[in-house]
Amino acid sequence: MLKKSLTGLAMWFPVVIMIALLVLTTCLLPESWSSSDAFTIWTMLAVGLGMIVLIVLLTWLFTKLYQWKKGYFYLALSLLILVPRIIWIAWLPTDAVSDYYYYNVIASYVADQNSWSVLFDKGILFYAPYFTHILNFSNVLSVVYKLFGNSYFVGQLFNIFLTGLTGVLLYITLAKRFSRNVATSAALIFAIWPAYFLYSTLLGTEPLFLFLFVLSIYLYMKIEENGFSPLWAFLLALTLICMNMIRPLAAVVLIAFVITALIVQKDRRKTLKAYSIVIILFVLFSLGQSTINRLVYHIPTSNSSLGYSLFVGANEKSGGQWAKEDANQFWKLYNDTSLTNSEVDKELMSKGITRYKDMAKDGDLVSHMKNKYIHYSDENYGYNWNVYSQAGFVWYHSDIILMICNVFMYVMLAINFVAAILALILRKIPSIYLFTLFQVGFTLSGLLVEVQGRYHIPLIIGYSVLAAWGLNEIRKLCLAFVPKKKKKRQAILTTPEDV
Repeated sequence: MLKKSLTGLAMWFPVVIMIALLVLTTCLLPESWSSSDAFTIWTMLAVGLGMIVLIVLLTWLFTKLYQWKKGYFYLALSLLILVPRIIWIAWLPTDAVSDYYYYNVIASYVADQNSWSVLFDKGILFYAPYFTHILNFSNVLSVVYKLFGNSYFVGQLFNIFLTGLTGVLLYITLAKRFSRNVATSAALIFAIWPAYFLYSTLLGTEPLFLFLFVLSIYLYMKIEENGFSPLWAFLLALTLICMNMIRPLAAVVLIAFVITALIVQKDRRKTLKAYSIVIILFVLFSLGQSTINRLVYHIPTSNSSLGYSLFVGANEKSGGQWAKEDANQFWKLYNDTSLTNSEVDKELMSKGITRYKDMAKDGDLVSHMKNKYIHYSDENYGYNWNVYSQAGFVWYHSDIILMICNVFMYVMLAINFVAAILALILRKIPSIYLFTLFQVGFTLSGLLVEVQGRYHIPLIIGYSVLAAWGLNEIRKLCLAFVPKKKKKRQAILTTPEDV
């Protein structure tokens, strides 16, 4: 009895936390977005309603297309993601800025057969040996440049192609667990997400991260579906390791997989055996990452950049965002030849922890976390990075673009809230449990370190899935109240997978 109670509590707890986070995001989102007087609340409500209608209509059309011919369905989904983005970058050229500049420059040099040690000696790698995700993504990008042409535009096309692959893979993955309606809706929501549409046309690492993230979910579901297999376990571990090399969030994903398997599956001993290989390989790689980096790049690198991220995230004045004073402290330590990269990271980690302790002592920690949450939830990231990348059109149409991005976010928050409540009332938490863990894990881990609006991009997958599931549950509830005669007609039009 106690065991069942604890399991039930473990099921409810993440969902309740997610509901609280959804409410908090909804309340704090306006503080990161100053709406224009050009749009009344009624205008925004109409736009929001139109977005819901668009999602429902597209889901119906694509479901019918799948029933007619599967090949056309996948082609249409791919074109929906790829074509508008390709037209966008062809019509609206942008510049590579900030880290994206270094991805492009480093990848270009490597594609031209320059060695990593030469680039390191010439100072071209800049701070990349410390922020190793720059090295890793640039390495991947250099292969793309070698194969398809050495230019920033090719890099943009690569990210767009990855976004298309992610959308299709998301559908394939969800179709294993949910109905066709849910899988289709989730893929479509991901495809048309306005802020991410803008951002995915640039040279960020997020498209590759999201692809690996969805691939890891696919492999996890393969293991759950077919039982333990050393091959699937190895592939999952490899995917998580690659994901961590791009953005250090794979531990959140792995923990969510293990917790879900332990809570949902009955045979816990078998579950632990299945994931022990994944955990061991992931931990071994994480501990030896600096050595592996040295073997790959032949230059001294840091094992982690968590210290810097924690240090910046603990800056009360900047609200946990980049600040020049923090950058100066980093460069002072980084340029100290007596310190290794790992020692620099430890020093910054210590400074960050001290900052948090001081805030807790002064009673300022709650207000700091509130400010960080505002920055973390900022849905203007796609707009901001396009403007920063010299996209003049986006700047000239700021009001309408910001309104569309933020209203879409409000719609997703509202549908996710309803979905979570329905899961509790209808006792269907197992259906969405994994994705609630993702949302809670990404958010809470993100608040400990440096924050930017683009850092909540991993939440898009969970938001899309939960919104799609919620819409489908609402549809089924509505059908339950349809008179019997109409129900019979509806049954004729509904496929078994939709129920």
